[in-house]
Amino acid sequence: MGLATEEEVSILECVRKNNLEVEQAILEAQKTLEDFASVHAIPPPTEVKDLIWNKISQQPAAEIPEAAASFSPDDKPAVEDAAVPVRSLTTRNFAIAASLLCALSIGANIYLQQENRRRDIAISELATANETTLLALQSLQNKWKLLQDPAIKTITLAGVEQHPDLKAHVFWNTKTTEVYLSMENLPAAPEGMQYQLWAIVDGTPVDAGVFPLEDIGEINAMHRIEKAQTFAITLEKEGGNPTPTLSQLYVIGNI
Repeated sequence: MGLATEEEVSILECVRKNNLEVEQAILEAQKTLEDFASVHAIPPPTEVKDLIWNKISQQPAAEIPEAAASFSPDDKPAVEDAAVPVRSLTTRNFAIAASLLCALSIGANIYLQQENRRRDIAISELATANETTLLALQSLQNKWKLLQDPAIKTITLAGVEQHPDLKAHVFWNTKTTEVYLSMENLPAAPEGMQYQLWAIVDGTPVDAGVFPLEDIGEINAMHRIEKAQTFAITLEKEGGNPTPTLSQLYVIGNI
């Protein structure tokens, strides 16, 4: 009846081909609408019927068809005397078709929303992975740059007995006294704690600075050190300590 879109009509046609109950519901609905139109058809006014009959009567008898000559204005079509069965609207059948259309529409919308959500998540994950890769590449480039500088001395700090698998690197510029630290595979510091670098100068530990909490894996500039025989890292309270906590020693390396 022109109330449905082409997409809805297409979906309904697909459903009715595969569902006998829906097909029956549609046929009954069409028949009901046809009967409804027949019963509620508006007959022409009596004046119009009389006017047409008068025009026919004024024509010569030879020009009037035999069937029309025997017609009387009072005659009524036999269909008016017949009882036309009126089918009641089958609400259940209409509901089935409508429910199927609604379910298909909702299902399509949910599917599209899920696909869009999965796409957004994939894009976000890809962006995060790309950012991580760029940071790692930048870190490698910085390390390579330091290694290429002849003034840079690289000291490898190995894990102590309690942490044998840990490692860090100190890049010490013996000309400018600048010190850079790479934590390598040290785990993130617990909440309220922070890693602190120490330079052992003539047997005395000298504070070389705390490593930023958020930059594990990056190369960070520490305090300048003019001379040292050993570098070590301990885990201290956030902000650092004036003296190292030896029980929290993680890695150490000699120059």
